[in-house]
Amino acid sequence: MGKLTDRTAKTVGPGKHADGDGLYLVVSPTGGRKWVLRYQMSGRRRDMGLGPYPETSLSAARMVALSARTNIAQGIDPLTAREEGRKAARPIPTFADIAKEVIADAQARTSNAKVAYQWERHLGHAYCGPLLARPVHEITTSDIAAVLKPVWRSKPEVARKLYPAIRRVFESARIRLRDQHGLNIDNPARWDDLKALGFNAPAQLSRGRHPSLPYEQMPSFITALRERDGVASTLLEFLILTNVRTGSALNAEWREFDLDAGLWTVPASKLKDKKHRKEPFRIPLAPRALAILKELEAIRTSRFVFPSATGKPLSNMAMLVLLKRMNSGVTKWTDPASDGKPIVPHGFRATFRTWCEEVARFPHAVVEEAMGHIVGNSVERAYRRTDVLEQRRQLMDAWAAQCEPRTTDNVLKFERSGGAPA
Repeated sequence: MGKLTDRTAKTVGPGKHADGDGLYLVVSPTGGRKWVLRYQMSGRRRDMGLGPYPETSLSAARMVALSARTNIAQGIDPLTAREEGRKAARPIPTFADIAKEVIADAQARTSNAKVAYQWERHLGHAYCGPLLARPVHEITTSDIAAVLKPVWRSKPEVARKLYPAIRRVFESARIRLRDQHGLNIDNPARWDDLKALGFNAPAQLSRGRHPSLPYEQMPSFITALRERDGVASTLLEFLILTNVRTGSALNAEWREFDLDAGLWTVPASKLKDKKHRKEPFRIPLAPRALAILKELEAIRTSRFVFPSATGKPLSNMAMLVLLKRMNSGVTKWTDPASDGKPIVPHGFRATFRTWCEEVARFPHAVVEEAMGHIVGNSVERAYRRTDVLEQRRQLMDAWAAQCEPRTTDNVLKFERSGGAPA
């Protein structure tokens, strides 16, 4: 028979009050009451909470304490048993649940909009649709093989990114199931198991360099581009005129621009080489690029310069879709040096670089700085104190003139670096 009664449980003052056999009613100075079972297991004293009073009655607390003592007598730690029971009761996450966390983590680690988009696409319905709704511990190596086979040989670019992404989901799932559910599973995406099913390393990437447009065609291309309405066409022209990477343009914010000074300052955190470049990247704006910004500023609806309908940055696919539509007509914008492949946004950086080599007369360091590349070795950079901004301004103005649509009466003549007319 216990020492406590329902009356004393209700009225007893602050302190720890024994009922017997390790069961206590603990009353706080503020009057809160809870049941605690004190016991020893392997020479270690432990306190096990049994619930608050009066939600857990005296009789209920005694019954739970009795069950716990039975476990102790059998060498079972009741606290461990309770935690394992809670883990077993939790719903097992699906592939989609774990993939969502992996995508969010991967996107937080990159400033490249294309990379962020690829994580979402690869682990979404496009490729992993059959896995999404299934509990992760039920998915087998054969299930993963069925997802990979359609792209393994036909789309090696996809395969090389899809497989590591799937493997990462199951590595994360393995740890989560172990820690939160008490389940130990193998990673069904292990490479040795896939090799046993006949998989070999995916073929070498089939794409090579990014298809680019010959610089001689830039005036005609810009003419066609300006005939297109929409944010994507404006964004693509701005991308061309500033020669930045796609992610920097997509995520450009108004606070980064000084329109009076004709200057765009990209924070180091948004740069591809942010691990090595600690200072922001200053980009001089040619008159046409500045005009685009002033037109957009008059109708701005977001902190982003090129927003989607939701106010967030445009998707990386916006310019790709635009170029695909521009190539659906009679005129084809293709790269003759890449077997006539359709051009892509990043290819315009190659167009700019080729024009710099063959036409423009600017020092190598100026051109490389305009490309956003790290100039010189570590020793040279230690003594370098300039980003040659004004020389780059002249370079970008000349590039804008090269791209500007023109008639035969106002063609600008440049000499190639070898002395021949452009």
